[in-house]
Amino acid sequence: MKISVVIPTYNHAQWLPESISSALAQTFKPWEVIVVDDGSKDDTKEVVSQFPVRYVFQDNAGLSAARNKGIEVATGDWIALLDADDVWLPTKLERQVSAIRDEEFCYCAATRFFPDGHTEHPECFFGNDAIKTLRHHNFIDPSSVLAKRDAFLRVGGFNRSMPAGEDWEMWLRLSNICKFVGVPERLLRYRVLGNSMSSNPDIHLRSMEAIVAAGTSHLRGLARVLAARRMRSVRYSMVAVKYREKGDFNNTLRLAVRGFREWPSPFYDRAFKILLLEMRRRVLGR
Repeated sequence: MKISVVIPTYNHAQWLPESISSALAQTFKPWEVIVVDDGSKDDTKEVVSQFPVRYVFQDNAGLSAARNKGIEVATGDWIALLDADDVWLPTKLERQVSAIRDEEFCYCAATRFFPDGHTEHPECFFGNDAIKTLRHHNFIDPSSVLAKRDAFLRVGGFNRSMPAGEDWEMWLRLSNICKFVGVPERLLRYRVLGNSMSSNPDIHLRSMEAIVAAGTSHLRGLARVLAARRMRSVRYSMVAVKYREKGDFNNTLRLAVRGFREWPSPFYDRAFKILLLEMRRRVLGR
């Protein structure tokens, strides 16, 4: 198995040494490490030159384009994605290689670490229900993914037109053509940094229809209609929660109502629960 590690980066020179070092320190040695510089304005090129890796520069075109470029120029038959601010544990690739049988896509659990030093352990899903869960919740971090290069090429690469959720949409498309396997060990340290998406939760809705299409393309007729409505409801609910966390209760109500319209059921429905919470807050003032 020849693994090409693809590290897209844009103005992340301060984090790159740790990221690249974690790839080079793997107990299962990668075939190559490729850093795709997406038009950085900092000293990324100088930092990368200190390591035995391939450096590829492109004019700024976005994260999806950078990932696609790395996959395109890779000479290995497997691709391991690694964002420039994330870090692998030394046995990450070894554990994944051992887990793969006839699957073409492998992921692992992750630990998220924050600038203030605290960590979180997000839930990850495995087994028969993992793909069903993936329709409604993107639990796969990009830097945890090891997948066949040919699989990425067969689905046409990452969607460059999406402002958010392009990784989720890719996993859903890949789930339609290949088997998945997950490793429960937390072999990835995912660095959480502030970004514009947290200040504007609505940006998550701009990619909703592409994600819904990818998650329902294998279905037909009424089954596809119902699955699409359920996915939209969950997406609206997720954005409503983000607005509620920001204290923007008008938008919380707006999105909860839209989510409930897509899936008007009080049973196992997140939109309905958020709607009740918001109505209670308005009535009771808390």
